[in-house]
Amino acid sequence: MKTIASKINQSRLWLAILLLALTLPSRLINIDRAINIDEPFWIISSSNFYYSVTHRDFENTYFEYHPGVTNMWIISTALHSYFPEYRGYGKGFFDTRKPKFEEFMRSHDKEVIDLVRISRFIQAGILAVLAVTAFLLLSMLVGDSAAFFSIALATIAPFFLGHSRLLNMESMAALFVLTSFLGMQVYLNRERKLFYLLLSGATFGLAQLTKSTSIALLGVVGLMMFVGLFKRDETSFGARFKDAVKTFAIWFGTAALVYFIVWPGMWVAPGKMLSGVYGNAFSYAFQGARLDVTEELEPASFSLVTRFEGIYQYLRYWASSTTFLTWFGLAFASFFLLSKNKDRVIKSILGYLVVLGALFMLMFGIAQGRNAAHYIMSSYVAFDVIAGIGWGYALLWAQNRWRWLSHTYAAFAALIVLTVAQIGFGLPYAPYYFTYKNPFASEAATYGYGEGYAEAADYLAQKPNAEKIQAYVYNGMGTFSFFFPGKTLVFKRVYLIEEDYTSIADEIRKSDYLVLYPIVKNKQPETEKVLTALQGATPEKTIFINGLEYILIYKTTDIPESVYEQIVR
Repeated sequence: MKTIASKINQSRLWLAILLLALTLPSRLINIDRAINIDEPFWIISSSNFYYSVTHRDFENTYFEYHPGVTNMWIISTALHSYFPEYRGYGKGFFDTRKPKFEEFMRSHDKEVIDLVRISRFIQAGILAVLAVTAFLLLSMLVGDSAAFFSIALATIAPFFLGHSRLLNMESMAALFVLTSFLGMQVYLNRERKLFYLLLSGATFGLAQLTKSTSIALLGVVGLMMFVGLFKRDETSFGARFKDAVKTFAIWFGTAALVYFIVWPGMWVAPGKMLSGVYGNAFSYAFQGARLDVTEELEPASFSLVTRFEGIYQYLRYWASSTTFLTWFGLAFASFFLLSKNKDRVIKSILGYLVVLGALFMLMFGIAQGRNAAHYIMSSYVAFDVIAGIGWGYALLWAQNRWRWLSHTYAAFAALIVLTVAQIGFGLPYAPYYFTYKNPFASEAATYGYGEGYAEAADYLAQKPNAEKIQAYVYNGMGTFSFFFPGKTLVFKRVYLIEEDYTSIADEIRKSDYLVLYPIVKNKQPETEKVLTALQGATPEKTIFINGLEYILIYKTTDIPESVYEQIVR
């Protein structure tokens, strides 16, 4: 028995190493080639977080309802490594909407893009640990092969991979949620060891510190506890109820303790932190704006979308950015669920993962507020894990049908081929993996998220005396400015919304180059007037990505006066 157990543990170890070998390179190569439009906010917020913590101003560690605390710890750690003197300059807090932080860094011969790179390396390490942990937990439930491919399929799926290369909270939250879910499954169905329960609770606490919407997992765990009350065994209903209450109390208590310990703001002002996170989150979800806009949370005024457009939209997002391997795997998993196989544990895992993925889609589909595809990252991960289990079932069926596949090397080769195929789907979209769309989709679920600006900055950086060039760039704070050695004047979207065309024309005139981002014109129709006016000028450079026109670069001295007249008209 010990020999068998040793072989199993050795097999898992090698598969864990192989998982890292297959997934880490894609997450590390060209890690600094894109800054998404949300990252500058979190980079500056994290510098403010670092300043607050190092000056023991713990109450001022709340910046957004997400709340993004794990993300801010990552960037703060990178800042401490890269520029430890930062905390001693006494600059206080930087405005997240202005480039003062970037200017301050450059005044001390530091580049924000270097800080971003270090932060992403740290995040890649955390994601790797979470992926291996999820694999080890899942292998105890469904076997090594299915667990390996499930986690590999999820973590190298183009959509997940693309976002996990950014300082994007959704990918990290999704793996925290998955690890918490699997830890609870192991505790309830395989080994009643306190370690797994504590691990599940701790990772749920970290998921909440990352993204408040991970609260959807609470419903799944509650459902698991409830269903467990009706299991047929030798214990009484009362004993099962007492055990469920005890289990949930330990799990939730661990999550709350981690939440308290990791967030310094909870040490001094827990009420302020909790109301800021959950009050704003619910206000945004149900009233479409934060509390500082709506002024108060009015349950009577909640207006859920009664139609199915929101849910359908998220289904389209998911379908358009998911590979065929996931589609086939889900079909195989469906066959397994309908089969006569008596493994109730695997079937229950599949069922709960369906519920988990569906809950995130429902939560964002029916609520008001933003509707970005990456908000349902946990749905992507849940469905990919289901698909991986489905492929494991298909491989087992094939091995029973064709004996030559039962050879260890044949099964191993099949896993490698499938994993490489999943990587292959995303490679044509590198380094912007999140722009992947399957051949049947009309457009990608995510695009115009900052990709392409690095190429534009590189182009202008090659100009003579580039450090003296002033570029007027649409939403260029961070997305462009972190890469460009010259001065970046930000063309803010609000100018278009408020129809302040005179200011726009004046800013163009005093700049050397104008950089526009026409890829967003369908999502942001207010850009149409300026883009239409600029048709009267010839861009010096046009940047295409995946065959789409992404960026237009104009030399302002080449823009005729008629264009300015049309803009301000």
